Amino acid sequence: MNFQILDADYIGHESGPVIRLFGRAEDGQSVCCFVPGFEPYFYMNAEGELDKLATMLKERFDVIKKVEIVPKYEPVGYQVSKKPMLCITTMEPRNVPEIRDDVLTLPGAKEVYETDILFRNRFMIDMDLHGMGWVTAEEVSDSQFSNDHIYCDSVFTASSLKETEKLSIAPLKHVSFDIECLPIDGSMPVPETSPVIMISMSFSPAFKGHDTLVLVSKKVEGAGEDVMCFDSETQMLNNFFELFQEYDADIVSGYNINDFDIPYIADRVAILSNSGEILRPTVGRDGRVLSYRKIGNRTMVSIPGRVVVDALPLIRSQYSLKRYTLRNVSKELLDMEKLDVAPSEMEEYWRDDGEKLLKFIDYARRDSELAIELFLKLRLLDKHIAVAQVSGSLLQEVVDGGQTSMVDNLLLREYGKQGRVIPPKPSDELVAMRNRSSEGLKGGEVLEPKKGLLENVVILDYKSLYPTIMMAHNLCYTTVVEQDRPAEDETIVPPSGGEFVSADVSKGIMPSILESLLQRRVETKKKMKNASDASEYRVLDATQLALKILLNSFYGYSGYTRAKLYSLTLANAVTSFGRENILNTRALVNGGISKVILKDGSAYFTEELSSIDPDDHVVSLSVVYGDTDSVFVQCSSKQQISLDDAGLVGSKIAATVSASLPDPMELEFESIAKRALFIAKKRYAIWVFERAGDEWKDDIKVKGMETVRRDWCELTSKTLNRILELVLKEGNVEAAVQHVRTVVDGVRNIDVKNDSDIIEDLTMTRMFSKKATSYKNKQPHLTVAEKIEERTGTPPPVGERIPFVIIAGKDLFVNRAEDPEYVKDNNIPIDVDYYIKKQLLPPVERILGVFGVDMANLDYDSKQKGLFDFSDKPQESPVKKYEQKESEVKTQQTPVNRKSQSSLFDF
Repeated sequence: MNFQILDADYIGHESGPVIRLFGRAEDGQSVCCFVPGFEPYFYMNAEGELDKLATMLKERFDVIKKVEIVPKYEPVGYQVSKKPMLCITTMEPRNVPEIRDDVLTLPGAKEVYETDILFRNRFMIDMDLHGMGWVTAEEVSDSQFSNDHIYCDSVFTASSLKETEKLSIAPLKHVSFDIECLPIDGSMPVPETSPVIMISMSFSPAFKGHDTLVLVSKKVEGAGEDVMCFDSETQMLNNFFELFQEYDADIVSGYNINDFDIPYIADRVAILSNSGEILRPTVGRDGRVLSYRKIGNRTMVSIPGRVVVDALPLIRSQYSLKRYTLRNVSKELLDMEKLDVAPSEMEEYWRDDGEKLLKFIDYARRDSELAIELFLKLRLLDKHIAVAQVSGSLLQEVVDGGQTSMVDNLLLREYGKQGRVIPPKPSDELVAMRNRSSEGLKGGEVLEPKKGLLENVVILDYKSLYPTIMMAHNLCYTTVVEQDRPAEDETIVPPSGGEFVSADVSKGIMPSILESLLQRRVETKKKMKNASDASEYRVLDATQLALKILLNSFYGYSGYTRAKLYSLTLANAVTSFGRENILNTRALVNGGISKVILKDGSAYFTEELSSIDPDDHVVSLSVVYGDTDSVFVQCSSKQQISLDDAGLVGSKIAATVSASLPDPMELEFESIAKRALFIAKKRYAIWVFERAGDEWKDDIKVKGMETVRRDWCELTSKTLNRILELVLKEGNVEAAVQHVRTVVDGVRNIDVKNDSDIIEDLTMTRMFSKKATSYKNKQPHLTVAEKIEERTGTPPPVGERIPFVIIAGKDLFVNRAEDPEYVKDNNIPIDVDYYIKKQLLPPVERILGVFGVDMANLDYDSKQKGLFDFSDKPQESPVKKYEQKESEVKTQQTPVNRKSQSSLFDF
């Protein structure tokens, strides 16, 4: 049988541990495949007589099944040859963590390796299987394992498994659900007192002709066919679990289900059971009941055989929004509205037996509909599925974990193939020591920008800079020179120091993995051009994105102090080559190239032409900024520079610089900034044009400014975006100044009762990441959280972004933070001076200050006569001063063709 692997675990059996693989077959059947015969093991590095130590281990520990002497390389360092180590096989997977510390007390024992690998992952790695990969299983006729309590269409035992190449995704089944609880007297519901009164479920594909179902814990007059009514909460919950198992979903989702819906249901089931109610909360494909675990502030949920995916953390990680309520997310990302029933009205709606109750049911239905639409329309899982397939990790691990576990998985696979062992995760003491040493880790090079407004800036990017550096220079844990040494001429010495052996001596494991990932990405992007349909294109696009993510994860892993493998020498070597690279590029462009001649649709260097005609288009080049893997080159000319001209120049620079680099390093022409505003390192805005086929597509991109930071109010972001548009696109600084003054005037004259839109724009949000008592200092959002708790009896949930505005008054700033809805309902005045002087004008001044505009220019009263009349003495516009200064500089450096360009801001 062919099926796609969704999940894996193991069960104990008298014959030994048995792996279970869960998945979905090509024909749509859900699958549970038993695989017996795989054994748990780990490695020990020891000195002395290993055969005697092996005998001692078996005598001392009953759970050890066998001990073998095997040749292995140690984890870090170039090594001429393998050394003998012990491979210790145990009876059960749980025995490995039970004895891993105790075995080190025996004489001669030095270190243990691979003692923290989950048994299911050990199996997947050793069998070369991948999460969401397709596998062909040979079935045995007689299975010794019981099918009882297995909720799958096909249950069998496999005699052999082999992964097969297959691009398509199995016909997965997806359910989203959302619960409604009865808030007593309008307070936040708690499981101890507030029953679950409704559960909405949305299905893809449909379940028995229903796209949605709403389960209600009482009888409802006039309910439709997709509403199921019950006599009690217990009856409703039991039917929910039965429907859940009958539908047999692969993907279980919702919005904030990990932190609310699932824990609430589980807690509610426990409370009802303790009171004598009989519930059967079976949800796993193995009959496991619904449960959850708390790890710090995170709630972890796993359902055997299924993948639980909460949309909220995925949206947070993939989209930068001011607020992450389901209402706001649905509106911004789906253009769909969440229905309105206020928490304070829910009890009234529930007690009603007419239209209000029916509206409440529709409200509940919409929440699960929106959750499933987020997954289906935004394709939230595509990237995670592809990462699982590429890294080998199970999909649940990819969804729940970070990139570290994905890199671990890739390294474990390749280390195993090459006979190397990997240490377990570091202890807290080792992490602390690494943290102290990591203070010596230096990052990428950032060049000082040429500040101000510049024109015609070509932007070039190094393609996968750090991965290609690691490949080009064979930088790896396995190539760093520590004890064994090759010949002197066979080592590579980075600018930061240390030594690595060349690829001719020993190819590094990490460079090998990176080369494979890079090659697969190139091949995948080629396949995208010939995709047979939209579905195939989407799968390929997700795959190339997953490959890119993993390519760029390895450098960060090398310097991550909690990683299994750590080398400060390696991390510093990578960044030092990067710094050297960008400095060399600047020197080459400013000195070696400096000028390009455009002629007959091509770009040439001076030495490539026998002569230069007076009419030839000469373009002077100057690096005006650089940041780690990006280089910004300004193009200056007596003649007008078109987008196509700049594209020729950019491609010429890229090809020339790339020719000086070791393979596979490459500089790519990315885009052209028609205008660029540089304020400081890592702070700039550009009006950028990128090729899209035969056309140029434009956009304004901003880095390091308040337009993209969520700790500023929306009015600040909107104002900055508009003035950047006026400056960059229209070249009209005075219009930008006037726009700011109009906004300031609007804030000064705000009418809280009638200007609800501007109140929304003045609202700020901050993450309520832990209980208020856990914060050392008082903060505005904590003040609001405390006020909400005081008014409703329940604090906002941890993990929610708390909206707030600052109201007028003489109290401390943090005490004047207030809930925006409360402000509107009670017509409370806003602190307009705070918003103008602290929120709006400082970031605006940082941009317009380049043109000589200061805060006094932007905040004025009605007595002032004109835009730049700020005293009785006539003053010259600071914008005009800037234009004159820039014009003088340009005249001295590169004369401007005044016939085609009447001012600095005209093209």
